[in-house]
Amino acid sequence: MDNNIIIGIAAGAVALGGLAWWFFGSSSEDGTPKSKEDITRILESQGYKIKEIELDDGVYEVDAYQNGKKFEIKLDLTGKILKIEED
Repeated sequence: MDNNIIIGIAAGAVALGGLAWWFFGSSSEDGTPKSKEDITRILESQGYKIKEIELDDGVYEVDAYQNGKKFEIKLDLTGKILKIEED
C-alpha cells in the first residue's frame, strides 16, 4: 500500500476520533455547563440550523430547523439532549 494512503487513513482516523471525543465529551459526561455557543456548535454539528435558544429553569430550549422541518430540542446544562420534538 502506498505510504500516502496509509498516512491519509491514519490522519482521518485521528480526526474522526477527535471529533467523536469532542462531541461525546461535550455532553453530560464531563459535567461542565455549556454556553449557548457550545449548544449551537453541538446541534449544528448534527445538521440543525438554530433559530433561537432560551435557558429556562436549567434547560436549554432550542428552536431549530433540519431538512425543512422545525424542531424543539431540549438539552440540560451540560449539552445532553433530553428531548427532540418535531413542531
